[in-house]
Amino acid sequence: MATIGGFLGYVNYRDPFLGKSLDYLIGASRKNNNLLQITMPEEATASQNVSAARSRLEIYAAAFFVQKLTVEILFQPVPTRDLRLFPVDNSKLWNQISFFLPFASSPCSDLPTGGIGALVIGKKEYHVLQKRFNPTLSRQELEDLLVELNGEFFMVTDLAEMVDRVVPRAQKRLGIVHLVTLCKSEREFLDLDYTCARIKESGTPGHEGPLQVRSLLGRLHAVFPGQYCTGLSIVHLLAS
Repeated sequence: MATIGGFLGYVNYRDPFLGKSLDYLIGASRKNNNLLQITMPEEATASQNVSAARSRLEIYAAAFFVQKLTVEILFQPVPTRDLRLFPVDNSKLWNQISFFLPFASSPCSDLPTGGIGALVIGKKEYHVLQKRFNPTLSRQELEDLLVELNGEFFMVTDLAEMVDRVVPRAQKRLGIVHLVTLCKSEREFLDLDYTCARIKESGTPGHEGPLQVRSLLGRLHAVFPGQYCTGLSIVHLLAS
């Protein structure tokens, strides 16, 4: 039986970048058998992307559900500016999240010009971090907070090296690790997504083999320009 969850996976297969925007959906449901409603957070870049792709979504829905469906995009106010990622929010509480920023083309003068800065933290602990983080914290206070929550900030040379650091944490905690980074452009983000797929297929040149990586490395999620993200804000602060 064709399900909403299956349809979202189908969109990710047919239209990967649109799938990244749908990661922020609040809800989706079938109405009267010929209407598909998708609810997105109000005034968000991801929501604008989904709204602009409504006609494409109707084409995908017709192919997946094998019937013509009208797709309606609804918008709902959210109580926080730090938007929730649906696949992360609906995953196991003991999973890990790795927030990272590649600095090869960083536009900020106070940031390094090479490598990757990353923060890895448990999903449960990240919820606490979101509530307790304040950008006025000193560097020492922020580092102490991460130690208290068993989070780790580090700098590495490339994505494969980062995977070697975060996958063992997920394995130890019997979960997976989600990846979250800034989307500066569609082409650049899809190239990064392809690199993640190659790592999952072949493993890393360092330590992690493909069987481990395929089972422990989650999907790559986009934070769009202008969107606030606590994890990436902390990476930016600690890398500067």
